[in-house]
Amino acid sequence: MRIIEPIETNLVKLFSAALILVSTAGCAVVVGDAAIINETPTSVAQNVIIGKTSKADVATKYGFPSTVSFDSNGVEIWLYGSTAVDQAPTAHKTLEVHFGKDGSAAYYLLTEVDPQKRRQTQLAQ
Repeated sequence: MRIIEPIETNLVKLFSAALILVSTAGCAVVVGDAAIINETPTSVAQNVIIGKTSKADVATKYGFPSTVSFDSNGVEIWLYGSTAVDQAPTAHKTLEVHFGKDGSAAYYLLTEVDPQKRRQTQLAQ
């Protein structure tokens, strides 16, 4: 036996779904590593301390990176990238963390491309 829901119940569900869509329409959608989208040069400098911050510390703060690579000297590089997509032009950030042989952060680079300001900002440590 099939039970048909009253039309009022279906309207309530439809209205609730529409309300959720409308309320989130103005919010930015983050594609990629969401943990870095709000990072600033100051916050990265506080979170990634050269010679002290370990891979585990970085993973705890930012999660595991989208890309792990090694340079020709065997230095491990973690790359995080995120893009905020909304009605305005798209903003993109990347965080690159290089680790020394001891496993601690040896260098990092935060890059932000903001089309509204038409500039690219980099912070290297």
